[in-house]
Amino acid sequence: MKRMNFYIFSTIPFVLFFTIASAQLRCGADQARRELLREHPEILINERELEEFTKDFIANQYSNKRSGPYVIPVVFHIIHQGGQENISKADVLFALDELNRGFNKMNADTSLVIPEFKNNIANMEVKFRLAQIDPWGNCTDGIDRIYSSQTWVGDDYSKLNNWPRDKYLNIWVVSKMRNGVAGYSYYPGSVDVLWNVPARDGVMILYSYLSYEHTLAHEVGHWSNLKHCWGDTNEPGVSCGDDDVDDTPVTKGWAFCPSANNAAVCTSSVKENYQNIMEYSYCSHMFTNGQKARVHAALNSTKGQRNNIHTEANLIATGTQDGFTQTCAPKADFYATQRYACAGQQVKFVSSSFNGPVDDIFWEFPNGTPSTSNQASPTVVFDNPGWQEVKLTVSNQYGSSTKVSSGRIFIAPNQPFAAPYYDDFEQPGAINEYGWVSVNYDENETYFSQVDYVGRSGNRSLMLNNYYTRHNGDIDEVISPPFDLTGLSNQQMNLSFYYSLGSWDEDFFGVRDSLVVYATSNCGGNWVKIYNKGGASIINAGYQQGFYVPGKDQSYWRFVKINIPSSLKQPNVRFKIQVFSSVKTNNFYIDDFNLGSAPVGNTDMDAAPFFISPNPALDKLVLSNLPDGNYTAEIRDVTGRLAQSVMFTVANGESVINLENLSGNSVYLLTVISNDYSHTIKFVKQ
Repeated sequence: MKRMNFYIFSTIPFVLFFTIASAQLRCGADQARRELLREHPEILINERELEEFTKDFIANQYSNKRSGPYVIPVVFHIIHQGGQENISKADVLFALDELNRGFNKMNADTSLVIPEFKNNIANMEVKFRLAQIDPWGNCTDGIDRIYSSQTWVGDDYSKLNNWPRDKYLNIWVVSKMRNGVAGYSYYPGSVDVLWNVPARDGVMILYSYLSYEHTLAHEVGHWSNLKHCWGDTNEPGVSCGDDDVDDTPVTKGWAFCPSANNAAVCTSSVKENYQNIMEYSYCSHMFTNGQKARVHAALNSTKGQRNNIHTEANLIATGTQDGFTQTCAPKADFYATQRYACAGQQVKFVSSSFNGPVDDIFWEFPNGTPSTSNQASPTVVFDNPGWQEVKLTVSNQYGSSTKVSSGRIFIAPNQPFAAPYYDDFEQPGAINEYGWVSVNYDENETYFSQVDYVGRSGNRSLMLNNYYTRHNGDIDEVISPPFDLTGLSNQQMNLSFYYSLGSWDEDFFGVRDSLVVYATSNCGGNWVKIYNKGGASIINAGYQQGFYVPGKDQSYWRFVKINIPSSLKQPNVRFKIQVFSSVKTNNFYIDDFNLGSAPVGNTDMDAAPFFISPNPALDKLVLSNLPDGNYTAEIRDVTGRLAQSVMFTVANGESVINLENLSGNSVYLLTVISNDYSHTIKFVKQ
């Protein structure tokens, strides 16, 4: 089976919050809990035990309260790909300050609470502090930056690099979440003892909601065992419900802020606590004292190991005890503003270093111009194709750090192949060596490669090893060489290929994969989407529990044909096939790439438009099976560079092309062209 395993003003633009204010806040806690219950119904027992403990604690222990607040060490995991979601440290500090204000009755908007609840606004006596020591004993500023495409997914599998939940409150910040929610967290009883659940414990929240309308306090409320005021449904306004807190009246819940006179719905004589932070209204200002008691019960329970997180020993271990302070050395990290560019094209690099202030910065680009830089965001030009090594060193008085990567920028050649073009991937070295590029966004264990044990029309194909996918939304791409489409007729403006995809989940539940094809005519400056299909419908090979390898029978393969927009009839066009993987699917294979309705070439000799021999060739190629007439032969190397161009005449169906000027032990592509004909075949020059 597949393996799974201080007050600081925010720098987030005001216009962002203005936009958010017109959208409805939605929390995904109840929906996430229902999905977890479907996977592990036994967690109901843990939740029931926590409820029993809570009632006993409030009745018998709460009156003997500890002195001083509960202190909770916090780590923010910022999952990003270099966009606005890579929020600043100032934004994190602002959000943390807002969280503490909301929990400790320090928020100015408590003055707006209606009289019926004015005397019941709770100071929760819970303080949240950024960790200053990480799980391994190293200095940290409590912010962990992770470059990953998981920022576009935002589910349990996106909770990367979780720190031990008995020592830290993990908060993951992402760019998007499915189902349009702003954040979610599980109750401590929901994530108690199951081996594969503790890693899910914590808060996930959209970066755009991090400091908006007490959203973070709302989700931390769930982490502290507070329910929505209307109970355990995901939508307010459905039916009257209860949150097991005595001083929050029964309510249907509020998705807007009513007038106080219209706030008695479930009980005509009782106004409801629509201003509660655990509501959906846009006037959430308070917690109640009953909610405070429930939170303190959760923090004294073993469920979810909440009872350890605030102990003095743990505060010392995480550097969050009173009076402790330190400054850390920075951790080097960076990204390029694009992953794919062409030789001679400018590429911008950005330092996303974190953990401590950067006093000195030094970049090294061995194949670039300039080759070194001290700028925070230098612009570099590369002339040599291929993946480029980039090295960044950052330092301050407390230490230095270096990051080296050869997977952040690929430089592609500019010379295009003529279309029509057909590729059955039978020639070894398809990836990189003759123009195809595998882009592994997260630099993890899943990526496109060429395999030599299966193909639809031969023995090779391109394969994405989805069997090893560990996260939903893992993004991988394979990008084609450049093509000249100017010679194609309107009828030939199409692209086709075959693919095979299996699922290891028998009922396909939770399959969120997608297959998307893009095209660019400006070397990745912008990509145009020309095909998009997703969900369980893209699975064509059914249930495949083991490491999936398709057969040659047509039932294993699905044909895709795409009409190319006429605007892309350009001299330098590239295509990328993007697979958005889930943990529910198996390996993905692609074969028989056909651009411009090209004949299928040497893989089917009966249908071949012409033959070449010998292959491999020494000093000449014999072309046969061509109609008599005049032709042009273009021979290009695997980078697309034109190595030889000759005109020749076919008489009696045969002609000879001399190869003396070509380098030996190399792969070439021969394109034969006439007024109404073009076809390409690969060959090896010995």
